[in-house]
Amino acid sequence: MKTFGIRNYNLNYWKRTGSYAVIQNDQQQFLCVEDLNGYLFLVGGGIDEDESPQSALLRESIEETGHKIQIVEFIGKAERHWVSKKYPNDSQHNIGLLFLCELLEKIAEPIEKEPMRWVDFNDLEEHLFHEHHLYLIKQYLNIL
Repeated sequence: MKTFGIRNYNLNYWKRTGSYAVIQNDQQQFLCVEDLNGYLFLVGGGIDEDESPQSALLRESIEETGHKIQIVEFIGKAERHWVSKKYPNDSQHNIGLLFLCELLEKIAEPIEKEPMRWVDFNDLEEHLFHEHHLYLIKQYLNIL
């Protein structure tokens, strides 16, 4: 598994494994969540204790977009260690499982309020928060 960053052993350790969707439209744009700081995130999130990675991704998609998704294939797994400005006492560790997905019908209003938007690869490359997610997308697209 490819690793980005280094764990800071002097801080509290916070590990979270998550499932994330790589969803593209007909223009080859990627569906992302945009936070208040302009960072982009793939649709998805943490896997709860009683969930499979696929079930977590289906749940997260409805919470974030209101849409069902179809999981097409597993892309890969990578991890990142970092310390955020928001939680400076925590050494965060994200293990990301990426899946190629198709966006299906809307079945509900999203629970989460961050805006969703379609972005070109250049925007994704410049603003995607998790570098390990970008690495896996590049690996999938054969542009490494």
